[in-house]
Amino acid sequence: MRGRRPRPLTIAPGDLAVLRQVARADSLPWYQVRRARIVLAIASGGRSRDVAARIECDSATVWRTCRRYEDSGLAGLMAAPITSVKIGMGDDILILAFVIIVIGGIGSIKGAFVAAMVVGQIDIVGRAFMPDLLKTFLSASAASSAAPAISQVLIYIVMAAVLVWRPTGLFGQRT
Repeated sequence: MRGRRPRPLTIAPGDLAVLRQVARADSLPWYQVRRARIVLAIASGGRSRDVAARIECDSATVWRTCRRYEDSGLAGLMAAPITSVKIGMGDDILILAFVIIVIGGIGSIKGAFVAAMVVGQIDIVGRAFMPDLLKTFLSASAASSAAPAISQVLIYIVMAAVLVWRPTGLFGQRT
């Protein structure tokens, strides 16, 4: 066994193309946050170049951003054969994102970050330690199947407790 070399990492050319396209598409949200006026420019520039000029918009930037949207769509299309695409595949993530926004407070980036960390820890700790706790009074198979569900319920209990304690969320602005 001495002198045995590890096998090199191989990536299929199709997968490499998908990774490249997804990396290009993932830079779009950062760009949008940095240049929030571009959304207004796209909406107005699509109707009339005169309106785009009035709001002091660089049409080259608008067309580059539109191209990035096309790249995002292409990245999703290329990833479809690798991942199984089905209707409603983002519902779980969307609901969890809503819970995180509610817990953190609407409009608060810091609140969303803290809430995401709290929700993640609740989910991980619940899935890791809940089966052992449930095995004390349930069978092993029942405990291992019930633990993820109870972990998810704990997240909603935390959301309800935060809303009772602070209706605007942890870092939401009071009016």
